[in-house]
Amino acid sequence: MNLLLDIVSHVLPEAFFDVLKTIPLLLVVYALLYYIENRLTNTPALLSRAAQFGPVVGALAGTIPQCGFSAAAAALFSAGYLAPATLVAVFLATSDEAVPVMLAGGASVPQVVSLLVVKFAIAVIGGYILRYTVFRSHRPNSDEELEIEMSACDCSAGSPVWSVVWHTLKTAFFLFAVLFVLNLVVHLIGEEVLASLLLSDSIFQPLLCAILGLIPSCAMSVLLSELFVGGTISFGALIAGLSTGAGFGYIVLFEEKEGRHRALPVIAATFAVAVIGGTLVQVFFG
Repeated sequence: MNLLLDIVSHVLPEAFFDVLKTIPLLLVVYALLYYIENRLTNTPALLSRAAQFGPVVGALAGTIPQCGFSAAAAALFSAGYLAPATLVAVFLATSDEAVPVMLAGGASVPQVVSLLVVKFAIAVIGGYILRYTVFRSHRPNSDEELEIEMSACDCSAGSPVWSVVWHTLKTAFFLFAVLFVLNLVVHLIGEEVLASLLLSDSIFQPLLCAILGLIPSCAMSVLLSELFVGGTISFGALIAGLSTGAGFGYIVLFEEKEGRHRALPVIAATFAVAVIGGTLVQVFFG
């Protein structure tokens, strides 16, 4: 009975309101996709000209403390309008709810600024390294490839308003279902148990926090921030955990069937850069 009350009073509302906050942003993104697919004829050329700035722009966008921006970036990637290295940069720079939670928990402004600056640097450096190595073969879509992906995205079918709203609601429902299950699991395990598994003062702490950050929930950024403010995890571990903590972005990658075959390389690259970056920060700065 107590479990049912907890689910109704905590787990369900938390998942609902987390998803609710992302709906306006998803509406904007899907409206933008509809406009691009139906109005712009030179998208490949635009992508080609903007490609060299991808990781920097992605890192700047990801720095915005908005839970759900990573989901918008993932939707653009699935539709073929974002390069994989740029998406990784967005994911690495994303902090979700970390900034307000840290400030509310007593973290200093210099600590918060350091967090954003270090994550931005890791996102840019990691993004460009990946662009010229792992994702070197990626090129902006040709006209033919773009036309195929536009058809697959299906944003242009039917009424413009209905297409945008339907795609948004479908994604939001998928997010809610997955997020509800994840929040329920975290609730059953308990934050104290998770904290005890993170090996305080260990060189492996960034790796463990990065694994924790892969759980696609804004609650993870809150948990990691609270653990850092409470002295349970190091600054480097916080960096690693928040760098993999791309929130709803991972869920959207698998929800959009056009992006599933490219999802794992992006997630693996994000994880690798986050662990390396977080470990280096812990070794040299604590």
